Amino acid sequence: MEKKELYMIGNSHIDPVWFWNWEEGMQEVKATYASALERMKEFEDFKFTSTSTLFFEWIEGILPEMFEEIKQRVAEGRWEITGGWFLEPDCILPCGEAFVRQGLYAQRYLKSRFGRLCTIGSNVDSFGHNHVLPQILKKSGMDAYVFMRPRLDTPVFVWEGADGSQVNAISLPAEYTTWFHEPTVKNIETTLERTKGYEKMPCCYGVGNHGGGPTIENINSILSLQKASGTPGAPFAAYGDVSLRFSSYTEFLEDLDKSRLSVIKGPFEKVNEGCYSIDSYFKSLNRLAERRLIEADCLMSMAACAATAACTSTAACAATAACAPTPAGTSGEESPAGPEWMKQTEEMENLWKTLLFNEFHDTMGGTTIKQAREEAIMQMSGVCAGAGKIKALAIQKIVNGLSTLGEGFPLVLFNTDSQPYDDYVETELEWFCQAPLKLLDADGKEIPYQRIHTDAKVRHTTLGGRRRFVFRAHIPAFGFAVYRTVKAEPALCCNNQMEIDNPAANVLENDFIRAEFDTQTGALVSLVEKSFPENEGTEGYDALKGACSIRVYRDERDAWGGLQGRRYEDRNETFRLISMEKVESGKIREVIRVRTAFEGTTLEQLYSLGAQEKELCVENRLVFNHTWTLLKAAFPTGKACSHTEAETAYGTLERTIIEDISEFYMQRFLDVSDEDGRGLAIANDGKYAFNMEDGRTQITLCRSAIYAQGNSPEWYNEKESYQYTDIGPQTFHLILKPHGKKLPRSEAYRIAKKANGAYEYLADSAHPGREQIMQKSFAGVRGTDDRAACDVSNVRIMLVKKCEDDNSFIIRLLETEGKDTAFMLEFNGRKYPIQIGHEEILTLKIEENAQQPVTEVNLLEWNP
Repeated sequence: MEKKELYMIGNSHIDPVWFWNWEEGMQEVKATYASALERMKEFEDFKFTSTSTLFFEWIEGILPEMFEEIKQRVAEGRWEITGGWFLEPDCILPCGEAFVRQGLYAQRYLKSRFGRLCTIGSNVDSFGHNHVLPQILKKSGMDAYVFMRPRLDTPVFVWEGADGSQVNAISLPAEYTTWFHEPTVKNIETTLERTKGYEKMPCCYGVGNHGGGPTIENINSILSLQKASGTPGAPFAAYGDVSLRFSSYTEFLEDLDKSRLSVIKGPFEKVNEGCYSIDSYFKSLNRLAERRLIEADCLMSMAACAATAACTSTAACAATAACAPTPAGTSGEESPAGPEWMKQTEEMENLWKTLLFNEFHDTMGGTTIKQAREEAIMQMSGVCAGAGKIKALAIQKIVNGLSTLGEGFPLVLFNTDSQPYDDYVETELEWFCQAPLKLLDADGKEIPYQRIHTDAKVRHTTLGGRRRFVFRAHIPAFGFAVYRTVKAEPALCCNNQMEIDNPAANVLENDFIRAEFDTQTGALVSLVEKSFPENEGTEGYDALKGACSIRVYRDERDAWGGLQGRRYEDRNETFRLISMEKVESGKIREVIRVRTAFEGTTLEQLYSLGAQEKELCVENRLVFNHTWTLLKAAFPTGKACSHTEAETAYGTLERTIIEDISEFYMQRFLDVSDEDGRGLAIANDGKYAFNMEDGRTQITLCRSAIYAQGNSPEWYNEKESYQYTDIGPQTFHLILKPHGKKLPRSEAYRIAKKANGAYEYLADSAHPGREQIMQKSFAGVRGTDDRAACDVSNVRIMLVKKCEDDNSFIIRLLETEGKDTAFMLEFNGRKYPIQIGHEEILTLKIEENAQQPVTEVNLLEWNP
């Protein structure tokens, strides 16, 4: 008879928000942990498994005595800590740095409070898991992972990431929660049925979601089943000789024969796929918060570099103890950046934790009650504002160290990307309405610009006013450039009266691309890349095989995207054209505005093309007013374009999709192409879902489901009132890049950065300063051979921040093309030879005054 041992995992999955607000979630954590401690007193064999360091932080803050008792149980081995993250997030949609911060803050907290790291990641309820997680887990101190969604046929395996990182994974064969005796028995039976052929397997029990944990009835049920094991007519006899033991994931993994495990690669997706698109406003706000936090860290680092450079180059300053450069590890008061850098690093941790809390899988997935969602909006808005303040102060630190005396007024441009920014910039500043304006670049040469409409719509003719203009700029990689505005007549064309030079309202064209619109419908019908080496002598490559459209779907699915037998179908309706006209025209840029409507929903689209741009930019202003409806922007790329590359968290996921009405996830960019690499790349600033249908690439724009409406039978009640997601106005941006050959990933990342905001600017006053420099790069990547222009565009600096432990710098790099690469890292005036593996997230610690100035660290910022 086959012997089978089940490791009974006492746990309680706790949703801090869901059908309740976070204050109620905190109370449930308190009650659940108190109950777990009581069960340990009552049952000597009982063990408890928990996740989410946020819950420990809550208990430590409100009940320090309970926290000390938990620490004792952890030391005894009866309270197992899994997860290793701040909480159980959505594991598909957050950016890569958000996943890094989950482990960074959580593992450091566990080390400081419990003297140990967590080695087992656990996200049992998250709606899918991205394919980069094995590397992030491994570099955050974890070598195992537990999940339930989706439930795989192989319950225990090795999960391998694209870079080769491996973790042992458990796909729970049964539910993570049980209520009362019967569900406990059912969970055991389900586990046995789904794991035939396995000698050992974990099986969860305990009340969850709204907390609760293992109950006395749960435990007594297991004890009675233990006693009956091996007796005539024993429970589960059909599955062999079954024994049950109170245990933990740690014990199961220690006992597991890992040599027999199969290897599985790739993501686990398409779980509750309706969550990829629901609640557009929250998702765009989340994207903005992530970007601002990353930029805040980068700008603070630039300010610290500038302060260090100023101190080392100025004798008078170097003689000042408060400014003198100091070795890493000394106090923040002696840091070149000053004590503010230490203080702002603490502020950043708090802001990041607020973001991480709101990337919880039900919040990010759009399945909470509206009250909890509104609280999340307020918290995320606070994150955006807080990060914005830190950014502004960092920018001030940089410019205040510069001498900006000279002709006119300084206009300082900032770039936080590892590649130089050579593209168009829009700026708006205070300028007397009747005064002329001449624009000078960082070398003091006049450059052309084009006047455009201001954000401020009040026109002053005698009291001053606002001036907005667009121009092409160069900003060094991870650096700044000082342009100047001068009250003088410009010699170069600037279209000061904003007249329409080219009235043709259905074509945008330059030397690189041509976009054509249907005059009857306003639809974009052609987008041609005109010239590239492989295309000489031809008419170019048109990425569109027909007219673009906004598709209207009747969508009666619930918040998660479950059908429930209700309708989800294309209505085959079209938006009607209200107007189409050229609203900007000049030698710098042209803009066509298309206004369309469908019943009570309106859409205004501003298509813009600069003279040297190789992509079409689209600003979309949507007012959505349809319940039970889903909108998709459809681009007819043709059925031959079935290869897709979509950005994920610190990675890119390739799929071949011929036809699938259901949705896949993406982040900032999606590139679709045929077998020759020809196709269309689409960047966005807040959309996460796409599908391929009838030769169309479709980006989901919005979805109006009922808040927190689930799948209970006969749920609808006419006497209740229902509120729908996504109703109202929203603004989003798309960038469309046609390509007649395979698009390098560096180009996809470039337009992704551009769509999400690629630069900052400050119209500064004229003042003295320590340095008289007009442009500077603090960081960048280049080839190892200075004699050759070696292409290392596959290596990107994703982040520069202050180290958590001292005043050194942390630099996060990403390899994007799947190639092991040697390159030269340039940072703060020095060069460092670096090796990075394929698809690797590489984290370096720079201690400029140390014997070994650069060392590789893990994602916790410690030596591996």
